Amino acid sequence: MSTSGDDPRSWVLYAVVVALTALMAAPGRSVAKGWWWPPPVAAIALWVLVAVPSVIRLISPSLLDVFRRYPVRTRDGEWWRVLTSALTQDGGVAGTVGNLVMFAIVAIAAVRVWGWQRAVALFAVGQVLWGLFTSFVAPSVGAGVSGATFVMAASLAGLWPVVGARRTLLVASAGTFVAGALLVVLDDAHGVAVLIGMLLGAVLGIVLPPSRQVAASGPEVHGGLRS
Repeated sequence: MSTSGDDPRSWVLYAVVVALTALMAAPGRSVAKGWWWPPPVAAIALWVLVAVPSVIRLISPSLLDVFRRYPVRTRDGEWWRVLTSALTQDGGVAGTVGNLVMFAIVAIAAVRVWGWQRAVALFAVGQVLWGLFTSFVAPSVGAGVSGATFVMAASLAGLWPVVGARRTLLVASAGTFVAGALLVVLDDAHGVAVLIGMLLGAVLGIVLPPSRQVAASGPEVHGGLRS
C-alpha cells in the first residue's frame, strides 16, 4: 500500500476526514467558532513538537534521512524510526504545509473531545501502530505525521457510536468510515490509519470515556456516562 498521497483522490478523502473531525469536535456548538480558539495548550505542544523539526528539515534536508522511516533499518535495530518519522515531513514544502495544517485541526479537535491525556496517548499509540504497519506489514520509506493525524481524527468517529450520540455525529462517524474504506480501496495506507483510529476510539470510549464531552453530545447518551 502507498503512503505517498500522490493520488489526488486521496487528498479529497483526507479533506473529508479532517472536515468531519472538525464537525465531531463541536457537538452543540458552531464549527466555525467556539471550539478551535484559543487552541488548547496540549494541542499547541503537539503541533510544535512536529512543526519545529519539520521546518528545520526544509532548511537542512539531511535531517529527513536521520528521522524518516526505513523499514530495512528499522528491522536492523533502528527502532526509533517508528516514532521519529512523524517529526519530519516528506513531500517538500507542499507536503509539510498540508500535513501541518491537517494536524493542527485534528490536534485541537482531539484535545477538545478527549482531554489532553487521552489525546496525547492517542497520538503516541497512533504513531507507533502506523510506524509498525508501514515498517513490517506494508513496508514503505517515508516520513510525516499523517498516520498519527488520521488515527487521532478517526478516534472521534469511533467514540460517538459507542456512547449513543445523536444522529448528526453518527452520520459524521459513518462518513469517516466510508472515507477510510475508500482510501483502502485506492490502496492508500492512510485508510488503515483511519480504521485503526476508529477502533481505538471505540475501545477508549467504552473503557475510559471523556464524560464532559460525551454528556454534551445529545440526549441519547447513556446515563452511566454522565458522571
